[in-house]
Amino acid sequence: MKTTIPALSLSLIALLSSRASADEPLTFEQHVRPILKAYCLDCHGAGEKLKGGLDLRLKRLAEKGGKSGTVLVVGDPGKSLLVQRMKSGEMPTTQKKVPAEMIAVVEQWIASGALARRTEPMTLPLGIDITPEERAYWFYLPLKRVEPAKFASSDRVRTPIDAFVLMKLREKTLSLQDDADRLTLIRRVSLDLLGLPPSQTEIDAFLTDTAPDAYEKLLDRLLASPHYGERWARHWLDVVGYADSNGDGVADTPRPYAWKYRDYVIRSLNADKPLDQFVIEQLAGDELAPPLLGLTVGCAQCHDHRYDPIPQADYFRLRAILEPAFNPATSRRS
Repeated sequence: MKTTIPALSLSLIALLSSRASADEPLTFEQHVRPILKAYCLDCHGAGEKLKGGLDLRLKRLAEKGGKSGTVLVVGDPGKSLLVQRMKSGEMPTTQKKVPAEMIAVVEQWIASGALARRTEPMTLPLGIDITPEERAYWFYLPLKRVEPAKFASSDRVRTPIDAFVLMKLREKTLSLQDDADRLTLIRRVSLDLLGLPPSQTEIDAFLTDTAPDAYEKLLDRLLASPHYGERWARHWLDVVGYADSNGDGVADTPRPYAWKYRDYVIRSLNADKPLDQFVIEQLAGDELAPPLLGLTVGCAQCHDHRYDPIPQADYFRLRAILEPAFNPATSRRS
């Protein structure tokens, strides 16, 4: 079966293979291999038999080439068969072709010397191996507490968030704006949290409140308002394409129960539901099982995972642990 690459995965590949900064050269592992893994390694590295005898899992193997000779001429992308086949659309043979911006990354990498970040191994196991770079991706690393920078009292840093913001501002030779006056403050925070201006009564109450925690009390009141969820739910609903009707031409057929999802999002925000739980519910819906994994590994049942460092062997090792209590033969949640 040929690999179908969803749009989200294409965005991830584009991010991983984006052009390096001026002080960071393009390398095979960081910028080129993600492209080859998505478009080329099914035929030239994933199986026991290599089409055309060509293995693209390492830079040196690309230089070695296959039955047609080398596909990588260091310093000359124009003479590199790898680039020629990508540009012509001859390779890959699937319907999904390598986008022009990704071909440009490969060209620039070859032209700049076709560098590798580390010494490549002399041998590789069968299949697409998991690289150290993939295992070191931030998503798979343990969480670490980052201490905010220390600033003088004159810098007006009142919370750790202020410290992180000011640190980034200083990198760009910028500083914090002057403190807003109290009238501007209540108007600004009301519009931000509720999408509504404060009433005159609310303004008067805030302006006459001389308590040192007057602003904190204002925030607590606004966050407790049901309008908070209504305001911020709109951002999520826009992302997921929420609508009360199907938008099918002049008929514009209503979706009579769509409001239930809308109200669920509003309730979640007003209840301050943890973001990780909220995202899990969006992905799983009515298939949500008791917590087992934070990452979908089902694809690795048939092959090494395409976009995550999950080899097929790890899938069955994990399944051997869970299967006595969670039988995949009787559950769609395996």
